[in-house]
Amino acid sequence: MKTVENYRADMLTILGDAGGRRYSPPMLDMGLREALRVYRSFCPRKETVTQTVKAVDGNSLLLPALTPDVEIQTVRIVDGPWLEFATYQTGQWVYVNVYGYPSMPEAGTKLQLTLGCPHTIKGLDDAQQTTAADAHSLTIAAGASGYAMQIRARSVTEVFGKRPEDREALMQQADQMIAAFLKQMKEITLTESYRQYPWGK
Repeated sequence: MKTVENYRADMLTILGDAGGRRYSPPMLDMGLREALRVYRSFCPRKETVTQTVKAVDGNSLLLPALTPDVEIQTVRIVDGPWLEFATYQTGQWVYVNVYGYPSMPEAGTKLQLTLGCPHTIKGLDDAQQTTAADAHSLTIAAGASGYAMQIRARSVTEVFGKRPEDREALMQQADQMIAAFLKQMKEITLTESYRQYPWGK
């Protein structure tokens, strides 16, 4: 399992800054967060959990609040039907508005939820595990390097002695790295789709 230290080391190699003189850990981590956000859109991370309905308010089932970066994708009653729903969160509750179900589930009903979750890297923002596939780590590191380079380019003109063309060169290189990252992510998605559905859907 790759950790944030492994990713930082790969990024510094890609950026040609093995000593870390131009790219600080916070800058690298900002690039990693953006790359993980993009990675999530191509390689979704899903978890299935069981939650108990705490209360019912009209056509809303109240569940304990989730972290803001988690979204509920499917809802079904355990050993029962799938539900049509919409959700919103406020305070300590998630409200699951149910549609087209003949009778509202009661408090105490167990629901099975499919959650869309962010990817994590062990050590980044205190994460305890890495959910990104190790096979994709160099692709993610390359994309993160492009985003880190963008961050550096935005601040480079504020440094005494740096010229505008230095910023333009960095931005151009960063854009090329990010474009290559997005292309690789599309290829990974197509490869994974082919493995799952070799004869098409």
